[in-house]
Formats: sequence, structure tokens, C-alpha cells
Amino acid sequence: MKIDWRAVITGFLTAFVLGLLAVWFVPMTEMSGLVQALPGLVGGFVAGYMVVGVGRGAVHGGLATVLGGVVLLVVWALFGALFAGLFPAFTGLALGLFVLIFQAIPGAIAGAIGGWMKGRRDTTRETVGTPR
Repeated sequence: MKIDWRAVITGFLTAFVLGLLAVWFVPMTEMSGLVQALPGLVGGFVAGYMVVGVGRGAVHGGLATVLGGVVLLVVWALFGALFAGLFPAFTGLALGLFVLIFQAIPGAIAGAIGGWMKGRRDTTRETVGTPR
């Protein structure tokens, strides 16, 4: 399967921008964790919608979510090593890699839905009574 990197990068950037907006504008409450999950879902959906098909949408949505998680995890680990110390940074990195596996699942599901919707939208329908 050929990966459309434009779709993956677009999904990642969408999730990244929405994540920044959610962090800046949503106050920290008990339910703000659900708001923090939305950028990954929307980014996976956008990546899946840019390709056609459920399978391709799931792969691209999962890749967009994982790519975003890896970039943010590396940045977080570097800042953690600089400001908190090596042991807390590497412990957080190991925990983050474990969580990253589970982040791919919602992104892939949202990407599959996006690819399915794009496939249904692109189909042409014949009108009754028109010659072929």
C-alpha cells in the first residue's frame, strides 16, 4: 500500500493545531481529558478523508495520530531531561511509548470513518432515464 504522506502530515498538523487551541482555551477540569482526545480523532478523520477507502483511511488516520504523538513525546522527553532530570524523563518516555500504542486505535477508527465517508461521497449516481 502506498502511503499518501500529504494526508498524514495534514492530519498531524490538524491535530497539533487543535491540541494547542484546546490547551490554551479549555480550562483544566475533570472532563477536560475528553476535550484533549478530540484533536487526535479529528486529525485521524482528516487524514482518512483525504484518501478513499476504509482500509487506507484507517492506516493514514493511525499514522497521523502516531506521528503527532511521537513528535510531542520526543519534545516532552527532551524538555523533561533538561528540566526534571534523566530518570523522570526516561520513565515518562517509556510510559509515553506504551500509551502511544493505544493512541493509534482511535486515530485509525476515525480515519476509517473518514475514508468510508469520502468513498461514499465520490460515487456517482445515475439519474433515471439518462442514456449511457
